[in-house]
Amino acid sequence: MTDNIQNAQIELIEKKFNIGSLLIGLICIALGGFAFVYSRNLDGNMLSSLMIFVGIILVAVALFFIIAKLNNTVYTKTKSPIVKRQLYFDTADFYNIKSVVENNDFKSIEKFNRVDEGNVQLYVLHSKDKKFAALQLLKYEPFDFVPQTEIKVQEF
Repeated sequence: MTDNIQNAQIELIEKKFNIGSLLIGLICIALGGFAFVYSRNLDGNMLSSLMIFVGIILVAVALFFIIAKLNNTVYTKTKSPIVKRQLYFDTADFYNIKSVVENNDFKSIEKFNRVDEGNVQLYVLHSKDKKFAALQLLKYEPFDFVPQTEIKVQEF
């Protein structure tokens, strides 16, 4: 059985620590803490409540940046961020799509009609600058999508 692209290590992509996200998160936490402390010094319940609400929003934004954006996956040669997509197709197109993927004819995939929820899944990793793509075709078998092709990598 082939490796699943979702947990395989591809040598052309790597995870990078995003220092900017950490700094934004820390600044938002500091501003949120300041809003909480400053809300005690304000006259009026409405203004004090507004400052507490702003503090909560800033802490939520900080948590988003620290948890979701702290690690960034990039294409090693151009440092372009990697985009992950899952495309679904009808089962009738399975063998045609499998042939296209195995022959590294990635442009031909556009001719197949996508569906919202299908039994055939094409998992795609590509760089935002369109210089790198990795694909793997998966097919739904009871309880999970099972890889049907090797991971195909293409540099443009």
